[in-house]
Amino acid sequence: MAPGTETAGLPPYNSSEAKPLYPTEMQPAFPSPAQPLYQTPPAVPTVNVIVEQPKPVVSEGYRDWKDGLCDCGNNCGNCILTALFYPCMVCHMYKLYGECCCTPLVVPMADMVLSVKHRSRHRIVGSVAGDCCTFMCCGPCALCRLYRDMTFVEALKGSLQ
Repeated sequence: MAPGTETAGLPPYNSSEAKPLYPTEMQPAFPSPAQPLYQTPPAVPTVNVIVEQPKPVVSEGYRDWKDGLCDCGNNCGNCILTALFYPCMVCHMYKLYGECCCTPLVVPMADMVLSVKHRSRHRIVGSVAGDCCTFMCCGPCALCRLYRDMTFVEALKGSLQ
């Protein structure tokens, strides 16, 4: 440096006497440029072609009802008895399952409850909401279908249990 250009009190730039402006523990850390942790893939549009439409998932071992909701002609006697003596039929069906025959007199929607029990015990496809809607809209037909399926299971396995 040229004489007379030195600033008073400051050491020369290349001096070994130079002290840091900050305490060493407070010096700002500037990260060194680093490689990215990952590389982004090139932006290439992908097209997924659906070859086959998805099918509803049915767990292994589940079955449908023996027959349909409106197949009352398969057991006309049961259909007539259900139409004329609906509460008595529900009580009779509870008794077939080994339950107290008075249960339907104190349990609301007892016919639907029995349907859910039968469906879950004998692995029949359906849902509680579906059973509820079926019994609310067409209780006698649903009860006839339940009775037909109960007699089918009883003939097949020897009992409902």
